Amino acid sequence: MKDIKSIISKNLLLLRKDMGITQAELAEKFNYSDKAVCRWECGDTLPDINVLYALCEFYGITMNDLVDDSFQPNVAVKSEKNMLAYRLATCLLLATAVWLFATVTFVYSLTLSTGTYWLAFIWAIPITCVVILRSMKKNIGSVGNIIVSSILSWSTITALFLHVLVHLDGNIWYIFLVGIPLQAFILQLFIFKKSRARI
Repeated sequence: MKDIKSIISKNLLLLRKDMGITQAELAEKFNYSDKAVCRWECGDTLPDINVLYALCEFYGITMNDLVDDSFQPNVAVKSEKNMLAYRLATCLLLATAVWLFATVTFVYSLTLSTGTYWLAFIWAIPITCVVILRSMKKNIGSVGNIIVSSILSWSTITALFLHVLVHLDGNIWYIFLVGIPLQAFILQLFIFKKSRARI
């Protein structure tokens, strides 16, 4: 009878080394400690089924590949690199579309002499952040997620403030106070995920 635990551990080690990333880098992507990754690869423990499935997605393999004693990871790594390139290309394409739309809106407003469509560029910032979070969340790491989430929250607040100021002649400066607990929430969520990973 095969020792599935040792096969999975061996394959996890092969996949990580073949991808050329450290235990710390892998741990950061999945919000675990590098010690947890080390225990997985030594066969001391295994992650739960959800994490194993996420690892299979990350490496571009199936669960059958993970429990295959004769598995060779080279093909899977190429697949993951292709997937990363695809995600990056999609993210850049969508972000370009957002900024192209903002530019067209601004140029069109110049022909109308309204002069307020420069706000399209302000609104493009949070929309671009949403595009990044949706398409590259797994690839930018937890620190990248904090930075993009922070830019998203503050740029949305700024865009709302400027929109109300320009179009409704209202000064709602106090809306920036909402950003303080929102920023605290983003940081606490990061700390919570990091502490949960160490358990």
